[in-house]
Amino acid sequence: MNEKERVLSLLKEYNLYAKKSFGQNFLINDGIINRIFKSLEASSFDDVIEIGPGLGSLTNKLADESKKLICVDADRDMVTVLNDLYTEKTNVKIIESDFLRYNPNLETRQDNRLFVGNLPYNITSRLIEYFLDCGFKRMAIMVQKEVAIKLDYKSSGKECSPLGAFLKSIGEYKLVTLVDSSCFYPQPKVDSAFIIIDKTKEYDFSLYSIYKILFKDPNKTISNCLKQFKEYINSLNYLKENDDEILFKRARQLQPNQLYDLALIIKEHK
Repeated sequence: MNEKERVLSLLKEYNLYAKKSFGQNFLINDGIINRIFKSLEASSFDDVIEIGPGLGSLTNKLADESKKLICVDADRDMVTVLNDLYTEKTNVKIIESDFLRYNPNLETRQDNRLFVGNLPYNITSRLIEYFLDCGFKRMAIMVQKEVAIKLDYKSSGKECSPLGAFLKSIGEYKLVTLVDSSCFYPQPKVDSAFIIIDKTKEYDFSLYSIYKILFKDPNKTISNCLKQFKEYINSLNYLKENDDEILFKRARQLQPNQLYDLALIIKEHK
């Protein structure tokens, strides 16, 4: 039985359907599933946390390889199915919860955990920000193809976002595979991509709010961006005295390490 047949069989058995309110599109392409799973290296992490496992397309493989697997799904119906599927797996824990209300720090350590999931596209950015706030060693996620492009920050590139810039400042970005819309059931209107972010340095998540200020208007200089916020006047004055040249640049012109160092200075002299 291939993955499409398995998913359709479970939907029929439990009298279920994909719910738009949960952004449910089940991955059914066996080749893509295998490619993604191999990229995860799940056995090398103390804890694996899967967000929105749905009917277990990835969970099946993760359950066999993970030391500890925590599956968090907001849909009660999916949780019922998962509990039935993995009732004998002592390394698997199923939790019914909106992930934004789930605290992974209660039962896992951020320094060696893997976040993995097919993220609902309407809250992708909020979830990634939450991962960053909680901390991780590796983040491996399915996102809309256009989002994957924006998250792959390149200085002076056309697609520059504060979230992409922050991710590149603290980790390594890898595109694992593009995923055509036909690889899902039901088929979404957009294509997707599976990406991995490996944390390579310790970071201060509070700096992300400064990134959002610097990228608020990509065509404005750093000086003009900071002028809009009274709380950063002291930082602006410090930069005028100590690094005047950078104020005439735009945030998107800076390399990731330059952006992080700049954000640190702005925070320190606020």
